[in-house]
Amino acid sequence: MKKIWNAVEKSKTTYIALISIILVFIMPILFNLFHLGRTNRIIWLFFVINILFAAFIGWFTRKYQLSFFNLVIFPVIFVISVFIKYGRYGYFLSGIYLILSILIYFLFEDKEN
Repeated sequence: MKKIWNAVEKSKTTYIALISIILVFIMPILFNLFHLGRTNRIIWLFFVINILFAAFIGWFTRKYQLSFFNLVIFPVIFVISVFIKYGRYGYFLSGIYLILSILIYFLFEDKEN
């Protein structure tokens, strides 16, 4: 377990991927366990939490000067979960997450030049 945690601490990309997996696959299960309905899941998880996380990814990628491709990790994992379980509206949400991440990424552009 300690080796896994050390790998996560060293690789920020792994950090993004693990949080993405938790948000996309584990959080909906928790919403069901607490008997929160479909509407609550869509509003709170898909629109509030995931949008905030997409913005965080854009900021995090810029702050730590990670590869631009890190912005794609969360939307791709979300598309996989939508393909498996959710409705077609999820495909549009993944596009929104990607666009928001890119916008935040460029918003915090370095001003050294």
